[in-house]
Formats: sequence, structure tokens, C-alpha cells
Amino acid sequence: MHSDKRGSNNTMDQPETSLRDKLQDLKERSGLSLRAIAREMGYSQASSIQRYFSADYPETGLPANFISKLLAVLPGKGEPAITRSEILALADGSVAEIQKKAPDLPNSGVPIFGEVAAGLWMEAALFENENALESTISYDIRFPAQAQYVVRVRGESLNRIAGNGDLLLCVDYLAAGIELKENDLVLVERSRDEGMTIERTAKRLINLNGQSELMPESDDPRFQETIVYREGDADHTEVKIKAKIVMVFKPL
Repeated sequence: MHSDKRGSNNTMDQPETSLRDKLQDLKERSGLSLRAIAREMGYSQASSIQRYFSADYPETGLPANFISKLLAVLPGKGEPAITRSEILALADGSVAEIQKKAPDLPNSGVPIFGEVAAGLWMEAALFENENALESTISYDIRFPAQAQYVVRVRGESLNRIAGNGDLLLCVDYLAAGIELKENDLVLVERSRDEGMTIERTAKRLINLNGQSELMPESDDPRFQETIVYREGDADHTEVKIKAKIVMVFKPL
């Protein structure tokens, strides 16, 4: 006599929901198209993130950079509202470990501290006294909250990667205890007139012949200056790398 165990094994026989299905569910709940999600994550085309939504994506979890960008876009959207926990549940092991070790991050958005605009020199006091505005960008789980802030792009000095009005998530690399690497995009401040006026711009950090140079990321002929970076340079124009830029967000 054989007992019928189909009822007791019914739950076990159900296949686990795939990563693709979980992502698709979040997308549908958010009410956003794939292109809209891509743009809010800082990409210009949906094709930049299409592979993660494909059944052919070979991994069982999403990488840290992708998770961090999703955290800035999806939480709070849809019905029921998408939570940070749902997105973190899609993370690969490395992100899960980061989340375990990281302190609870604020529920508020990362503060916006001014603008980045090559060629625009301003009084230093304006930078020191600028009021922070709250953005809708979530904190990056890889870095301490107190080391993160956002700046808004003004003009065309970064038009290869960020247009006028786009937002840059910056991490104070000294406060976060991270090292800058070649090809990093960095936030740079130059001062002159004995520190009375400041220009804030963004450049690509390149090493040429043992010398660090800050290269432009713009097609605009007005912004093609390369800056030689010498830490602690006593020249009349002082150059300081203030932060590493880790994400670009393009508001809809």
C-alpha cells in the first residue's frame, strides 16, 4: 500500500521564484518602464540594464553597484510600496555582507550641497554657507552615510556622462576610508586669490608617466583643460580632490 504524499510535498515541488521574475514584479509594481528605470539609475538607454531583467542572466544575485542604484529609484513606489528590504533580497553575497556590517542608513535622501560647474568661480563663503537640500537619492550601502552628498551639474562641462541638471552622488574618500584609483571620476575644487574664490568641477583621474592628471569629460571646446594634480601644491592655484563620484542620476 502506497501513501499519497502529493499534498504534503506540494509546497516543496513549487519552483523558487527566479531573479528575473522578482525584478519583473518590482518593475511592474513601480509603474515605471524599463527605460524610465534606466534613466533614473543614470543610464541613457534601457539596454544598459536589460541583461539583469533577462532569463539568460546567469547569476543568482545582483551586483553591489546595480543594487545601490536600484535603491535610489524603486523604494516607496507602487502598491504595496516597494521596500529597501525587497531590493536588498536580490543582492549577491557581497552586498548581503556589506548590509550586515553597515549601520542603519537614514531613511531620508542624500543631501544636495550645491553645484558643479567648470569655469564658474565663486566666493569661498558661498560654498561654506550653502544650505543643504534633501534629494530623493538613497544612500549607497557601500559607504558611510556621513561621507555621502549630492551635487547638481550646471552646464556642459561633463556632457559625456552627465548633462545640465543631472545629479552626482559623491563620497568623501577620506571620510569613507577608501583609496582613489586611476580612471575614477572625482569632484575637484580649485582655489585662487589665497582661497577667497573657488571653482568646483569634475574630472577623470588619469596617471601619465608617473604623474596624476585630471582629464575633462566634456565634448564642449570650452572645457578641455587638463589639470596636473600635485597634492599640497603651493602654486597660486591650489587643486584638491574632494570626493569620488560613484553614481550619476538623470531626473525625469
